[in-house]
Order: sequence, then C-alpha cells, then structure tokens
Amino acid sequence: MPLRCLSALLVAASLWVCPTAHAGEVRFDGEGHAYHPMWSVDGKFLAFEVNRYAGDVDLMVSQVTGEHVRDGVKVSLPGGSNVFGGTGQVVVNPSWQKDGYVVFEGSNQGGNFRIYTRKDTGGNAGEVISTDRLPGDLTFPTVSPDGRTMAFVADATGGGDLRTRDTQTNQLSQLTRTPASEMFPIFSSDGTKLLFTRKQFGGEDVFELTARTGVEQPVVGGTGDQTRPVYGAGGRVLFFDGSRGEDRWDVVSYSSADGRKVLAREVRLPLRARPAVSADGRWVAYTYNDPAKGGSVHLSAVDGSKAVEIDTGFTACGEPALTVQSGRTLLAFTALPTSGSDWRFLFVLDITERL
Repeated sequence: MPLRCLSALLVAASLWVCPTAHAGEVRFDGEGHAYHPMWSVDGKFLAFEVNRYAGDVDLMVSQVTGEHVRDGVKVSLPGGSNVFGGTGQVVVNPSWQKDGYVVFEGSNQGGNFRIYTRKDTGGNAGEVISTDRLPGDLTFPTVSPDGRTMAFVADATGGGDLRTRDTQTNQLSQLTRTPASEMFPIFSSDGTKLLFTRKQFGGEDVFELTARTGVEQPVVGGTGDQTRPVYGAGGRVLFFDGSRGEDRWDVVSYSSADGRKVLAREVRLPLRARPAVSADGRWVAYTYNDPAKGGSVHLSAVDGSKAVEIDTGFTACGEPALTVQSGRTLLAFTALPTSGSDWRFLFVLDITERL
C-alpha cells in the first residue's frame, strides 16, 4: 500500500518530518487485531499476537527480508486439539533468544499460563519448565543476551516472584520473596542486571537487581504507575509513566545523572509491549492517542536531543517495534489501513534513511 510522502522540514528546532517508502504487510489467516510485534535478535523473524475476540489469542511468526515479509505462521501449543483457531488457547508475550528460539506464555483451555519455546524456522512448541518442578502461573519470560539465563515471574510464592532458569543446566533460582507482584523483567546488555517493576501501595515502581545475587535497588517511583522498563543508551531507563492518572501515559527517559526526561506525552499505550527501543539503544518509537497524529509513528533520541516523525498514510498507528537487519533499520507497527477498518493490521517499513 503506498504511503504519503512529505518533504523533510525542521519543526520546533528538533522535529523532522521525513519522507517514507512502501510498507510491507504481514499477512495472516482469518481476521483479527494484530498486536505486540517482537523482532528476533537477528531481525529476520517477527513474532506477533492476533486477537480475534473469540476467547483465544494466536501467536504468529513471520520471516522478514527487508520489507518483504512471509505470511505469519501460527504456533501450536502441546495438548491443543489443533493449531489455534477457536480452541481457547491464549498465547502472549513473546521474547527472543539469540539462537533463534522464541519464548512465550501460553494457556490451554483456560488453564495456568506456562512458558513455552519454539524455533523460528518452525516446529511445535515445547514447555520449558514442568508443573512438577514449579506449579502455578509462569509469566513474563525474558532471556539474557548470551542466552544463558531465562528470567520469569512465578506465582507459587508472594504475589508473583522473580525467578531464573539456567538454560544449560536447567537449574531454577528464586530472586525475590515479597508479598507484592513483580512484573516485566528484562536483562541489561551484559546480562548481569535485571530491570523489573513491583506493584505496591496502589502504584507500580521500577527496580533493578543483580541477577547473580538478587540484591536490588529502587530506580524510579512515585504516584501512579511507572511500568514496562527497558534499557537505553547512556545508562538510561525508558518506561511508560502513568503518574498523571486517567489513563494518560507518557514516555519517560531516566538516568541517575539528570533524572526524568519526558520524551512524549499522551502516547498510545501498547497492549503489552514496552517502549520500543532501537537495537543500539539510541532511539525510542511511540505513537500518540491524538487522532490528528494517528497516522504517524514518532521516534525520539533517548537523550531528548531530537525527534523524527514517520508519516505512514494509515490510521491509528500503534505497537511499534524496531530492529536492524543487514545494516538496515526496520520498523514494525500496527495500524488501521483506512478509517473505519474493522481490524488492525501489521506492517514493516524500512526507515534507515530517516534516522
């Protein structure tokens, strides 16, 4: 589908509106809303959710070469009657390992959420940790950059405590023991630290702990929710800030050196995703709630020094995700193809020349 083209111009001394190219649509069988695209480490595969609002959520994996994308392939859980489709299976929160495996949460027929894994090139999903070893719900899986450790949340204790699994020895360890709920763990680039959030006192705050010892320290908190943290360049932490209340979300960059820096206000909160940080940690992508800005994906440097607008030509853009493939920067995003469309589609756009 062709995109509108705009001339490059400078706005407010820092905002560039850049011309765009053609976007590749990531197709999938049937109808449904596409959500939560997650790029593989090498940028060659894209996992995403499809919610048909029929009691189940599908997980799809698509192979991507530049802006040329193959149709999404459904992932099947063991124990299901068939590959998703009215089976009551819910599969969400994909995260990728460096060796091409995607890990995710899955629930069969309304049962507990467990953690599964599947190779990017295909095959059936396999359960990572048996219920005999650790019962209950296992959620928010994330894998260290070296692939050695998987962190996740288990509700067998507390409101949901952080645990890890050594992917080579299968050894399980418990990192937190609190009555509160821990959520959204993610590793630092060297795998030694974990960011996570804790729900307490009616709000959600960001913490960081040492993966080896479990020693933690607060990073940022306050009124409302500070949620879904991710590491950025220059020692910064990016997160969604709901401290202004009434479902009003901001993208905030935080560092110990200069505190909070609001990069964008009144953004469209993704269904489950974190702020979409580029592979080098220098950029974060987001979209706005404002219908007048709904056809664009915006990017800001994490230090707040510049911003870029990508006009897509579509409607109600959301759920951006960034990767690098063969030196090219690719942007995945969801959008309504036209005003009044029934379903949210998924698109891939090469934005290398825009940054």
